[in-house]
Amino acid sequence: MITPNKFIPFAESSLGHAEKVHAAIEQPISIRDLYKKTSSSKGSIELFLYAIDILHLSNVIQVDFTTGIVSRC
Repeated sequence: MITPNKFIPFAESSLGHAEKVHAAIEQPISIRDLYKKTSSSKGSIELFLYAIDILHLSNVIQVDFTTGIVSRC
């Protein structure tokens, strides 16, 4: 996980990216479409996956691994 410190600002950390990913989930959406929706912001696929992990482990989002659909809890 990429955490904020004096060299990495919050917005460029995985926690900051998790905030952007969570805001982009308005209704159930596929992981692919969610990445396309948030990839215009300054983040890599690595940050996106860390953000999904953080949100899923925090029970903020639900991920259906069989269909690839992400939704808010």
